[in-house]
Amino acid sequence: MKIISFNIEAGGVGKTAICVNAAFLLASKGYRVLVLGTDRSMNLTNRMIGYYARKNDLDTDELLANIKPENTVEMLFQRLPFSPIKITDNIDLIAETKTLYNLSDVKSFSLLHWWWDVENYLTEEYDYILIDTHNDQSEFTKAVFAISDIVTAIINKTEKTYDKKVAEVRALLEVVKNENRSRTETFVNARVVVLANMIDKGTLGKQMRNMMNKLVREYPEDFVGCIEARESFPKSDALYMPLWEYRKYDKGDWSLDKFYRDTERLLLKLADM
Repeated sequence: MKIISFNIEAGGVGKTAICVNAAFLLASKGYRVLVLGTDRSMNLTNRMIGYYARKNDLDTDELLANIKPENTVEMLFQRLPFSPIKITDNIDLIAETKTLYNLSDVKSFSLLHWWWDVENYLTEEYDYILIDTHNDQSEFTKAVFAISDIVTAIINKTEKTYDKKVAEVRALLEVVKNENRSRTETFVNARVVVLANMIDKGTLGKQMRNMMNKLVREYPEDFVGCIEARESFPKSDALYMPLWEYRKYDKGDWSLDKFYRDTERLLLKLADM
């Protein structure tokens, strides 16, 4: 089993969209996927429940209102019984909550004990766990870093998200490693990889693409590549439809087909890193 989390302390970079589309892509390849999040916006939960509602001709708001405490990430952190929500045959969801950050004694969540209680069960049930974090450095984000194999820093075309924000993710991971260690070694094995998203054909986009291509060649274990900016992402999101389902309705020339092929290749590359 591999755990991949998604984080960057910057909004609007498409973090949740990447998590959702990676989940559906892996599920389409036959992998069993669990998705969960610690973001109080509940974007991941809204999109997953919206997808389920559309597929089953149900009301999204009613389904969201009927999510039970045992279906939520709060149960994991409190080491209480939990029950994932089945979205598809291969995708389960542990829902986010708006009240997660109200839990007391959050300091303990940076430790690994909450994870060790459920690790064996989840390892048997799933091939991948994808976690959408909040854009912060809270104890909950640190707890997710502590159990991750890969922390994916999603950046956009601005150099600020790379120069400053990726450095912050790497620094936070080092803090987590130091907080979760014995005298001789850390219990945290995560590493940070960088994925550029929404890279357009403007000047800044071209500069970021050139920089990322160079970094991918020099440090292939640390850099995934660039996903092109396309209206396909927001349009599919608005329909509660994964990119791979929306593809059959998306009309365009050879460059659109290349966008879908390249995006699939990069997300599968991320899953295999």
